[in-house]
This record gives sequence, structure tokens and C-alpha cells, in this order.
Amino acid sequence: MRFLLQVAISAIAVWVVTLLPLDVAVHGGEGDEWWHRALVFLFIGLVITALNELLKPILDVLGLPFKILTLGLFGLVISWFILWLAAWITEFVDFATLEIGGFWMTLFAALVISLATAVLSAIIPGADKRR
Repeated sequence: MRFLLQVAISAIAVWVVTLLPLDVAVHGGEGDEWWHRALVFLFIGLVITALNELLKPILDVLGLPFKILTLGLFGLVISWFILWLAAWITEFVDFATLEIGGFWMTLFAALVISLATAVLSAIIPGADKRR
């Protein structure tokens, strides 16, 4: 259940980032019904959440020396990489595509997604990882 909540939270965070001028766009789901677009954002949220659950712990351990040297700022680069990898994975899917811009704008978008995910996880009951 927590995984599904995290998928929804990630989808909302990506939607918020697409509203900001950060060169992040989601294509797909341009149908007659509103839920087509919502399913596209949920799919993007699923990809990002799966990458965060599977790949991010490995990258955190491998990047630990860099995180120590940069006082934790290397975590933003890891978040950027997760977002870039999600955009690359969605290129192979016909119904949903995540497009990102340059490095700095995408780095700021990864920061906004991380902050929005943290805030929404703190607000929504049952979404925190401590249980």
C-alpha cells in the first residue's frame, strides 16, 4: 500500500514540476477524458518510484565518498540521474514520455520533486517509510 501511495505522490510531484518553467514536460494521454492524462502521470510516478526503491540505495552507497566531500549535495546529482534515467526509460513507451531539459534546469527540477515528495509524504498518513 505504501508503494502505491509513493507512486501517487511522485505523480503529483512531477505534475507540479511540469507547471513550473523548468524544461520538464510530460507527453501522452491527450484524449477526450481527463483520466488519460492522470494515468500518464501515474505511469511516470511509477517509473520514478521504482527507480528510487531499486536503484537509489545502491547509488547512495556508491556515492557516499562524494556525498561526504560535498556535504550531501551529491545527493542532488543522484536525484538528477534518477530523473534522467526515468526520462530515458519512458522514451521506449508509446503512451507516456517524460522530457527533460538541460542539466541545471533538470537538477533544479529534481530538487523540487524531492521537496514536493518529502512534503507530501509527511502530510499524507501512511506514506512515510518508518512503518
